[in-house]
Amino acid sequence: MFTNPTSTDFRNFFFRDFPYGTTLDTVQDQDITKAIGQAAFNFNPALFSTQSNYTLGYLYLTAHYLVIDLRASSQGLAGSYTWLTASKGVGSVNESFAIPQRMMDNPYLAMLSKTQYGAKYLSLVLPSLIGQMFVSCEAVQP
Repeated sequence: MFTNPTSTDFRNFFFRDFPYGTTLDTVQDQDITKAIGQAAFNFNPALFSTQSNYTLGYLYLTAHYLVIDLRASSQGLAGSYTWLTASKGVGSVNESFAIPQRMMDNPYLAMLSKTQYGAKYLSLVLPSLIGQMFVSCEAVQP
């Protein structure tokens, strides 16, 4: 069984200024704990094989929910979501996200693409999501 990260783990991992106009110094532990709880609701431990991968995925998903919470509190619900930034560059450093359209057509996965941290989480779990997946809403036997 894996160990969930804490707000201290979150602060240690995201040691630089947090984006969206708020630094980690001004984000309260209660905010981080709330985001950890939101991440737990949608986190699938089966997608990760090691504690380090599990922790990394959990921290990115927590950051995603923290950004959503910060946007909602500072801009109202109208500022909660933005479309995915396909690429971003500062000086000679560039970052891009190549998420397949079939993933973006899935409502939950598309929701993750609304922040850079959600996109990082999605890119981390993509290898585990590739392949056929079937959902049956009835009680059936294979």
